[in-house]
Amino acid sequence: MAGLVVLGLLTVVAGVLSGRSTINYVLARDAREAALSWAAEIDKRLGEQAFPSPRLLDKDLQVLDAAKLNADVASPSGAGASLPTNSTFNTDGFSLIEGLDRLTMGWALSHIYRTHNEFVSKLDGFAVLAPDGATLAVGGNLSPASLQTMLGESGGGAALAQSVNDNAVGTVAIPGDAHNRLAFVPMTDDGKVARVYAFAVDQTAAAALTNVALTVVTLTTSLLIVLGFSVPAAIASRRIRERWLAEDQIRYLAMHDSLTGLPNRLQLHQHLDRAVARGKRHGHLMAVFGLDLDRFKDVNDTLGHATGDALLAEVAARLKESTREVDLVGRLGGDEFAIVAEDLDAPEDAMRLARRICTALGEPYHVNGHEVTSSASIGIAIGPLDREPPDTLLKHADLALYRAKEDGRNTYRFFEPAMDAALQKRRRLENDLRNALRKNQLYLDYQPQFDLENGRLTGYEALVRWWHPSEGEIPPTTFLPIAEETGLIVPLGEWILKTACAYATTWPLDTTLVVNLSPAQFKTQDVLGLVRRVLNETGLEAHRLELEITEGILLQNTESVMETLTRLDQLGVSIAMDDFGTGYSSLSYLTRFPVKKIKIDRSFIDTLGTSPQTSAIVSSIVGLGQSLNVTITAEGVETEGQAAMLKKWGCDQVQGFYYGEPAADVPDSDKTPTDRSLVA
Repeated sequence: MAGLVVLGLLTVVAGVLSGRSTINYVLARDAREAALSWAAEIDKRLGEQAFPSPRLLDKDLQVLDAAKLNADVASPSGAGASLPTNSTFNTDGFSLIEGLDRLTMGWALSHIYRTHNEFVSKLDGFAVLAPDGATLAVGGNLSPASLQTMLGESGGGAALAQSVNDNAVGTVAIPGDAHNRLAFVPMTDDGKVARVYAFAVDQTAAAALTNVALTVVTLTTSLLIVLGFSVPAAIASRRIRERWLAEDQIRYLAMHDSLTGLPNRLQLHQHLDRAVARGKRHGHLMAVFGLDLDRFKDVNDTLGHATGDALLAEVAARLKESTREVDLVGRLGGDEFAIVAEDLDAPEDAMRLARRICTALGEPYHVNGHEVTSSASIGIAIGPLDREPPDTLLKHADLALYRAKEDGRNTYRFFEPAMDAALQKRRRLENDLRNALRKNQLYLDYQPQFDLENGRLTGYEALVRWWHPSEGEIPPTTFLPIAEETGLIVPLGEWILKTACAYATTWPLDTTLVVNLSPAQFKTQDVLGLVRRVLNETGLEAHRLELEITEGILLQNTESVMETLTRLDQLGVSIAMDDFGTGYSSLSYLTRFPVKKIKIDRSFIDTLGTSPQTSAIVSSIVGLGQSLNVTITAEGVETEGQAAMLKKWGCDQVQGFYYGEPAADVPDSDKTPTDRSLVA
């Protein structure tokens, strides 16, 4: 910008100087043209009137030496004299324009017949001079003395001599008088200069015109500068500002989360590195919090992602309000957040902050017209750590977060070294489970189900088991969650279904097979296509297959799940709802979905007879099934008292250790323990 301003000022100065030179040239040209016109007029009148005084000026022509003039003037009275052609010289130093004028081939002569009133220049006086400069006659305000003074001063005599030698019209500024010039017009006779007319040219009026013209030139030039420099400079400046703003926006987006405006993972890691360095340098405690919302996916699935995004923005605002200015709150992605808290006096400070956050995030939210209740699980890692990279704190906080979720959610847990050991064990189990699937180390147990009224065997539930080469028996509660989280449940579920259906074809035709389906299978697998393919490959009748689902499946995508379950029902496969009463139970599921059986979760059966509340719940579920004409099965029956109460209320089927433990081989039908159905 500064360079453009300087360049603009220099251009203005150049414009002013150029304008002044141009005006001076124009005035000098006007003086020459006027002198040619006056010379022609005077020569004409002198020749016609033989020296009577012409009225060219306000004052009469003054003849000083008429005899000498008459003798020097060629007869008749200068009639043979001629004016110069277009050959002129300029003493004002505008050679370029003068050179162009010379190319016009007599442009000036085409204008010399204008009257003296048509010129800006005014005639103040004139004189007739001999070629050597001697004064022959004067007129107007020009006296012989003043003329000789002008000719004697620098420039005047030289201009006269050059005019005579070049036979050209010449002008020269009168020294000390900025408004007047001398103009010389040589008159030739037979090719020789016979006399010279000298004119005192008054350009006082032209001076005012010069100033006006120069002002116009300056203003015009300044306007051009504004348009030529200022406007492009302003445009360039605006573009530069826009580019800076765009770069700032890019840098901001690179370091911040676009939804919540919180620092993103990149900035969080950079801040964590500096925080750990400060903590080590000053010997201060710090903590890293890892947290996420409990069951946030349910909000997205039921209320939509727009409401989920609005909830995340509100959570971010509450986190900022609950933390100190020195604490950094960042979003790692999804519903995962992290906090870096510095300058802690003791671990109890981190505990108090965690409680404050849990309380704040547990309050109801009002987003997109919905009232949403949520909570947060928090993992805390205390630092700084010796000989460990800063990112280790994030890993420890994540492990503690995982423990908080396992312990019931809506709580916080501090990292303990045992958590890391458990994680390492879990990773080993995940890898071993992959190998187990590949090496056929898994097997199925079958638990019998009985009709409680008559003790008849109705079917078997297929239960997957894993015998680890070094760890021994791994319970399903340990490896099934790993399979669901890692996606191994899809090949595992397909293997279970195919293996169980193939084995069930060896059973009596009135014996059904029960197979559990995972919610993960409905997310990533064509369950209907899988069931059809397995039934076709194994030859098992569709009506002998019963598929157990949990209530969590119904929350994933209601329309899609409903279509799949409906088509399975049309295929002849029975649908049973497992673990009824432990999840997001809704009676509408029983009317919207083709559920043929309800299984009462073993957690209710365990306290049956010892808890009045449990007894009331179980009896109500049994009564509900009877009203809806849905089969009720109680699982986990292990005592005679439990079996008696269930039979009293009208429960249809039972399974549990009291009737038969899961076994890899199904006993023959004649060995089925039907006598236990006689419990009163």
